[in-house]
Order: sequence, then C-alpha cells, then structure tokens
Amino acid sequence: MIRIAPLTLGIMLAGCGPLSPPADMPARSWRYYAAHPAEIEPMQAICRQWSESGRPAGSEPAVITGNCRAAAFAKTMRRSQPAP
Repeated sequence: MIRIAPLTLGIMLAGCGPLSPPADMPARSWRYYAAHPAEIEPMQAICRQWSESGRPAGSEPAVITGNCRAAAFAKTMRRSQPAP
C-alpha cells in the first residue's frame, strides 16, 4: 500500500497542468461581431490565450478557430468603413 502512494501522487500531479483557455461558447459569425463590437476584444483576448498556451494548433477547438477568425474579420470590416 505504501509503495503505490508515490505512484498515485505522481499520476495525480501529472494531470495538473496549465488551465485550458475557455472553449465553451457558441459559434459566432463575423456579422454577429460586427453587430456587437464590444465582444470583439474579449474574444480576441481568448484567441491570444489559446495562441500563447503552447498547445498544438490542431488541439484548438473549432469554435475557437471560427470565432477568432470571425472577430478578426469583423474588426477589419469596421476599420475599413468610413466614419459616419
């Protein structure tokens, strides 16, 4: 019993790594972000967390990839429109 305690502790600690950035969100289109510009920066902050996490690009959830691209495109579209 005593011999498996270090092994059990090692296995438990091996599972403790940096927390994953949030990924439980609805998929959004660029039109959504264009209509809700206040949500662009928070989404881009999540995108930066994922890119800086050091995880392989293929491990990024599809909803994150899609939302990051949609937010970036909406931001570009808003910049390219003339001011009223």
